[in-house]
Amino acid sequence: MSTRDRILEAAQRLFAERGYARVSIRQIAAEAGVSPALVMKLGVSKEQIHADATPPRQPPLSPDWPDDEVGAELVRRILARRDDGAVEPWMHDLLAVLDAPDPAAARADFEAHYVDRLAKRVSAGPRQRERAELVAALMLGLATALRPLRLVAEDEDWVVERYGALVQSLIDG
Repeated sequence: MSTRDRILEAAQRLFAERGYARVSIRQIAAEAGVSPALVMKLGVSKEQIHADATPPRQPPLSPDWPDDEVGAELVRRILARRDDGAVEPWMHDLLAVLDAPDPAAARADFEAHYVDRLAKRVSAGPRQRERAELVAALMLGLATALRPLRLVAEDEDWVVERYGALVQSLIDG
């Protein structure tokens, strides 16, 4: 892995856990095992490092995914990313909203990427949009519990079964 890749990987992890405003060049350098000067030389600026380290957004569930398994699959994916040490898009995008220079635009972007897509998977009926918003809230809660708080039982099957059922109950209406 190149030095630049190590720096971007460290930056990605730190930005995803703490948000842009709470990460310094020194912290990125320490995490990557290099000097702050080298981070700046290779990254140009903190803003550019953030842009380069921003992961692609998670793809939505395939429309072919069985509707009655969406809740469990959403939970399973968050647990898999935690186990793989991958950046958690839910946390990354939440922190992006909190750190945004234009919070209203960032919230609208979050809603378009997550809530609008979830609304298409939520069964038609009363409060369809609100149920999609609650699914997003549950996913954000799980991502927060797993990452910065490091909560939630180690028995992943149990978590998928229980938490997935909560998510699925909102999807099903």
